[in-house]
Parts: sequence; structure tokens; C-alpha cells
Amino acid sequence: MTDSLRNHRYTTVAIILHWLIGLCIIAELALGLWMVELPKSPPGIRAEYFNLHKSIGLVLIALIAIRIYWRATHRPPELPASIVAWQVKLSKAVHHLLYVLMVLVPVTGVLGSIYSKYPIKFFGTPLPRMAEPDAVLKELFSDTHVFLTKIMIAIVVLHIVAALKHRFIDKDGILQRMSPCSKCSK
Repeated sequence: MTDSLRNHRYTTVAIILHWLIGLCIIAELALGLWMVELPKSPPGIRAEYFNLHKSIGLVLIALIAIRIYWRATHRPPELPASIVAWQVKLSKAVHHLLYVLMVLVPVTGVLGSIYSKYPIKFFGTPLPRMAEPDAVLKELFSDTHVFLTKIMIAIVVLHIVAALKHRFIDKDGILQRMSPCSKCSK
């Protein structure tokens, strides 16, 4: 790897967090879209998948907190000079929106669960109730969770399409900055 490329790559921790969180988000989106279509009876099957979704969501909150801390304490590499100004602005806007959604989507999901009549289970272990059930707040946070999730799907798709564009059309090394294998995405 050349020195100039090394200077344009994210840190190993940032790369690991990016891919781990990205895979978890895609899994959560797929699980969430699938589980809401499950029949409500028999009751146990649907509840198991909702509890798995909530558990992964809680893990995501922790990973995202670590990622935000890492991002705040480790400046990301500069974009190559070949990237035009409007793409730089769009990239920054999309990344900021992704960070906002990475926080708000799981937090609104947890808040909806806190006000639900059902307990939150973390991989099968019930967590202490943090508030009394409140149907109005549960509905508010759950509806917000679903709405923000739809926005997140669009932004994640945009992010992936942009990465693929840079890899296969522009061939400008942008994808290599976040690739787990620096030689794999040349």
C-alpha cells in the first residue's frame, strides 16, 4: 500500500465498526420488514423475532456509541482531490444523516418498547421495566421508528449505490478507504 493511499484510509477500528454496524443494520432492516408480516398467532413465534430484533437493536446502540466516540476522536481521512465539490457536500450530508438515523432509529424503537405492555428481553433475559405502559407514547415512538426506518433504507441504498459507483464507474479508490482488505477493492 502506498503512503498516499494509507493516508486516505480509515483506521482499522473505524473500518471494523463500519462493516459490523452496516451488516447489523442490514440484518435489522431485513428482520424488521419480515417479522411484521408474521401472523400474530401462535403468539410465541412472532414475539421471539421481535425480541431478537430488540436485542440486536440494543447491541447496535452500544456499537454506534463507540463509533460516534471513535469518529469524534479520530478525524476521517480527506477525500481525494479528484472528487468534485458537489459530491463532497453530498457525501458529508449523507454521512451526517446516516449518523443521525443510526441513533434515532434504534432509540425510537427502544422507546416504543419501553412504553409497550410487553417487557424488553435482551437475548432472552427480561430487562427491568423503565416506565409504565402507555399506549399513546408506544404508538408515537413506534410510528416514528417505522418512519425513520423508511428514510434509513433509502439513505443506506444511496450509500451503497454511491460506493459501487465509485468502485466500478469512477474507479477512484473511494471504496478502498473503507475496505477491510486494502488490496481487495483495487
